[in-house]
Amino acid sequence: YMLAIQYFNQAINAKPYLAQPYFFRAIAKLNLDDFLGAEEDATAAIDRNPFIADAYEVRGVARQNRGRFAEAVSDYDSALRLVAKSRGLLFNKALAQQELNWTDSAMVSFNHLLEEFPNFENGYIGRARLYLQQGDTVAARADIDRALELNKNLANGYLLRADIAINSARDFESAFNDMNEAIRLQPREPGLYIN
Repeated sequence: YMLAIQYFNQAINAKPYLAQPYFFRAIAKLNLDDFLGAEEDATAAIDRNPFIADAYEVRGVARQNRGRFAEAVSDYDSALRLVAKSRGLLFNKALAQQELNWTDSAMVSFNHLLEEFPNFENGYIGRARLYLQQGDTVAARADIDRALELNKNLANGYLLRADIAINSARDFESAFNDMNEAIRLQPREPGLYIN
C-alpha cells in the first residue's frame, strides 16, 4: 500500500484534476488504517467527480471508523442513490445507525438488507444484535439460528446464542455447547475461553 500511495502521489502531482488517483489512494490509506487520510482523499475524489459511488463508500467507512457515524450514514445514502443494490452499503449503514442508537432506522435498514439479500448471514447477526439491544431475545435467537443455518462457521453466532442461553434462560448446558463450538472455530481467541 505504501508503494501504491507513492505512485498515486505522482499521478496527483501530474494531473491533480483527476478523481481516480485520490480515490485509489484513499483505498490504500483505508487499508493502512489511516482513516483521516482516507476520508480526505475520498472527499477530494468526490469533489472532482461526485458520481463515484465507491468514493462515498470509502469515505463512509473511514468516517465510521473515526466515530463519525451520522456523516457515514449520509455517505452511504449518497452511494445508494448512485447504485441499484449494495449489500455492503446497506449493512454498513445499518451498523452506523445502530451506533447512533437510531434503532428504528437501523431496523428498517436491516430489514431492507435482508429482503434484498436473504442469504447474508452477517445481516442476521447484525439484526440479532439490534434485537438484543431492544431486549427481544426471541427475535434475536431466531436471527442467530437463521445465520447459523446459512453458515455453520460463525463463531460470533455461537457466542451470541450462548449469551442468550445464559442471560435469558439460565441454560448453561446449551451455552457451554455453543461456547465449545465457538472455541473450535476460533481456538486462539482468549475471550471465548474466559466466557
